[in-house]
Amino acid sequence: MPMDQECCSMPVSQRLKEFCTQTKKYQLEWQMLHYAGLTLLILLALELAVYFVLWKNDPAFLHKRGWWILYLLLTIVFTAGALWHFKAHRVKVSCMHGMMIGMTLGVQSGLMLSVVIGSTNGMFMGGLLGMLFGVMIGVYAGRCGGIMGILEGAMAGVMGGTMGPMIALMMKNDHILWFMPPFMVINILILLGLSYMVYEEIAEKGSKAEKMPADFWTFFSYCFILTVTFTLIIVYGYKTAFVA
Repeated sequence: MPMDQECCSMPVSQRLKEFCTQTKKYQLEWQMLHYAGLTLLILLALELAVYFVLWKNDPAFLHKRGWWILYLLLTIVFTAGALWHFKAHRVKVSCMHGMMIGMTLGVQSGLMLSVVIGSTNGMFMGGLLGMLFGVMIGVYAGRCGGIMGILEGAMAGVMGGTMGPMIALMMKNDHILWFMPPFMVINILILLGLSYMVYEEIAEKGSKAEKMPADFWTFFSYCFILTVTFTLIIVYGYKTAFVA
């Protein structure tokens, strides 16, 4: 079989067209988008409610932290969505696919979170939390590929988690708020691309793949716990002199 056919059984444009018209075939993928969208809306509503109760009297709160809390929610929800979609497929994967999954989730989760925390709390907190979060996600996702996937996920988490605060610090006074929207869009597209790869290489080709997705409340609970934890760190956690 030619290499290009082996790597991708259907052109991307045709797959996307089919995805929009044949919702039953892609029920799990649509479920992922519904879970992510609903969770994002609920978390946004909760954050707004907490703001009006606790922080509305701080005139600088929205300017200093408002955008970053929004980016935090996007980071958590889309990372959780990609991880949920992959873990819903109960099937053995190759080392190569395990390494790719661990690397992508490790570096993207660590990078996105560390940029946010690095911008609000400084390089130390951003690098530390981003690295730990990225390694945790990367190892958990990559372990399906054995020790190679675990190592790839851990290395990616270290790299992404320590790179994000450097971006935040270097661009702090150079239009970082203009930089963040395309930065987040690209990272989200990469995570969606990972779900596309999981479908192409695991769900589509692995005809015996058993699908056992977690329910909505399990998905939401993890996102809620992470959101509360990191929001408290953003607002009340240690901050370096650059951002205090």
